[in-house]
Amino acid sequence: MSDPAPALSDGPAATPRSNIEVLMIVRDEEANLPHSLASVAAWVDRVHVVDSGSTDRTVEIARSFGANVVHQSWLGYARQKNHALETIDFAADWILILDADESVEPDLREELLAIAARPVDEVSERGFWINRYFVFLGRRIRHCGYYPSWNLRLFRRGFARYEEREVHEHMLVDGPVGRLRGHLEHHDRRGLEAYMAKHNRYSTLEARELVSIRRGDSDAAASSVGGPLALRRWFKNRIYPRLPARWLFRFLFMYVLRLGVLDGLAGLRFCLFISAYELLIGLKMVELLQKEPDRS
Repeated sequence: MSDPAPALSDGPAATPRSNIEVLMIVRDEEANLPHSLASVAAWVDRVHVVDSGSTDRTVEIARSFGANVVHQSWLGYARQKNHALETIDFAADWILILDADESVEPDLREELLAIAARPVDEVSERGFWINRYFVFLGRRIRHCGYYPSWNLRLFRRGFARYEEREVHEHMLVDGPVGRLRGHLEHHDRRGLEAYMAKHNRYSTLEARELVSIRRGDSDAAASSVGGPLALRRWFKNRIYPRLPARWLFRFLFMYVLRLGVLDGLAGLRFCLFISAYELLIGLKMVELLQKEPDRS
């Protein structure tokens, strides 16, 4: 890195700057991490980077920004985050969850700082939904059902944890939640090969989850996730797995009903990619159902 990284506070004893700490779960993110850390390092109190065994420069980059690096062998998406929330000694009242391929936009930064500057007991909300731009092949996707994209990422320390789910886990907040106007930007700079590998892995986990729900072995369908995700989760667990040609339904939903056509060629390519991901889930569900003994 040619320029010095912005310095973070030296630790919990340092003078707080924002009353916000950041938690990141990472592995082999050297292409993304400098952009993500640069968006928060100058104003948050502390960044905690939980690494599950990177073989690239991820740990070196994180430390160059002054982050607290913790090693934890991979436990699963939800368990890894919950373990970090339970074991890391957070000092700030507010915790922001940030992925390595995400960065905080200036409008969101100002909102976060304004919330954290208030006496914590005067903030009625215990968590906040944050909207996110998604970048695919260098362009922001503004339709396709991927914008707006609300995620519960900011919460008061001690009032939230993640639901136990293999993939696409969501945060459960104990108390009222609000929405912010600012944005995150999701931009994976590792390229399509890494993006495809991630979705291949996700499709396996998603297929396992849906088969488990179908067989009645999982309580994910009854998850207490609320807000804008509640109806979507119910439809996805109860109705969607029973639809024929789900990959085609997904494409038509994204490209036609959710106006992906307005995103031009990038929108078409993105909708085709996600429909292919849906096809993978369906094929892996068939394989899992064929392998498992019939319980009827």
